[in-house]
Amino acid sequence: MATAEIFRVSYSRGDGVKFVSHLDFVKVFERALRRACVDVAFSNGFNPRMELVFGNPLPVGFTSDAEFVDITLATPMDGETLASKLAGELPESIKINGIQALEKPYVKILASFSKSVYRVTLESQDPDFREKLTDAYEKCDSLVTLKKSKSGEKEVDIKPLIYGFSFDGNGDLIIKTASGPEGNLRPELAVSTLADAADIRVTIIHVHKTAVE
Repeated sequence: MATAEIFRVSYSRGDGVKFVSHLDFVKVFERALRRACVDVAFSNGFNPRMELVFGNPLPVGFTSDAEFVDITLATPMDGETLASKLAGELPESIKINGIQALEKPYVKILASFSKSVYRVTLESQDPDFREKLTDAYEKCDSLVTLKKSKSGEKEVDIKPLIYGFSFDGNGDLIIKTASGPEGNLRPELAVSTLADAADIRVTIIHVHKTAVE
């Protein structure tokens, strides 16, 4: 693998770190890079920080096979060496899936992906909840809900932010939602809004991100 200054690392987050907040998770990577003696570039200013750029924060309690971080190095390094060094210092619940060398100019990580795919495990006392949720998704022209923003709550139609909705052979929901600059929809909000539209109650047991597009 070629030597480079900037790498995009893809990684998984397992059960052991699913309750770690995003800020604490950044510190996990920073400590791992220090222990691995990787010469990471630092920002300028009074409070220099490692030049690490993460994708959208994974909500607490979720697991994932599709997380990314861009790492800028002060000293160029071979990608396989960086991946090996980093993997050796990260907790067992964080697995390196791949590494890609980037050349400037490059598409920033938050603009590189616009959709996320999730597998959601649900429970309900209604034995027909899967069919009712599917009917609500297919028959509702709009799904209006209150969505929080920095300026407060506002009504938003989230139907255009759902790109796929189906149940797999195990009964888990596979849902694809917007997760880029043009919009971001967390799967639990989609599920709760659809449950309201179907007039049923469901409980989310677990959410796992499987892919990004």
